[in-house]
Amino acid sequence: MRAALLSLLLLPLLACAQSWCPPGATWTYGTDMFGLYGYGQYVYVSDTTVGGQLAHRIDAQGAMSMAGQTPVDHWSQPIAAITAQIGDVVALWSNTEQAWDTLFWLGAVPGDSWIRRGGPNGDCDPLDSLVIVDTTTVVYDGLPLRRWTVEQRSNGMSMFTETFTERLGWTMNFSPYPACIIWDGPVGMRCYSDQDISVNFTGLGCETLVGINDHAAILRLSVLPNPGTTHFTLDLPPAPHTITLFDATGRLVLQERTSEALPVIATEALPTGLYRIAVRDEQGGVMGTTWVKE
Repeated sequence: MRAALLSLLLLPLLACAQSWCPPGATWTYGTDMFGLYGYGQYVYVSDTTVGGQLAHRIDAQGAMSMAGQTPVDHWSQPIAAITAQIGDVVALWSNTEQAWDTLFWLGAVPGDSWIRRGGPNGDCDPLDSLVIVDTTTVVYDGLPLRRWTVEQRSNGMSMFTETFTERLGWTMNFSPYPACIIWDGPVGMRCYSDQDISVNFTGLGCETLVGINDHAAILRLSVLPNPGTTHFTLDLPPAPHTITLFDATGRLVLQERTSEALPVIATEALPTGLYRIAVRDEQGGVMGTTWVKE
């Protein structure tokens, strides 16, 4: 199981520089694999040189258990990712290409775009383009950070939108950059910290192996009926949200924006099977659960 966990949990991330991965930078994501709950933690540990470029080594560790009970499966992975900041581009080292690939463009403004090779090991379908559609500023612990809204376009068609934030990166429960969209991998950022800020998105311990009740508190998401057929209804806090649905292969099959407290999502066109629902609010908070279509 450990090898499978590593491949799924490998890359929600990440890159480094003073504006991105300052000293002490640590990202902690929750994990959920069909009843196995836990966390994956990624830490900037040292500098290195790769491809003639000063770079940053990110190691990973984590643990999972069955609904917070023993036994606990611990795992670790030295050198989970190698990243660098080259000008205003945060880049990921691609082992297959033996070259740097753009992870984030910190100088991008609305209308700017870039192409992804499709993952550090070349095992993802390349994305046609990532287009910046909006920029804003958020504040954590009194520190203003830039945030970008990105639209993925394939053959000119909009596929989905997501945000990344200076230092924090992606906070959703999937990570298309640098890895493929991940099925049952990270289920949302629990915590981020560095020498300047500390952010907790769930109110629970960053490295908690949650039990059933705590897991429900993290998700804060109710879906009915489950199983269902033609639709499902979500119970959301009254605020704007982005609802995203993935099939069992990790393919995005639906995305909607809503401000309704009880949005009804039509699913007549979807085949039967297991789906992951991810819901993101305007502040980057993440909720997620699974849903079965009969």
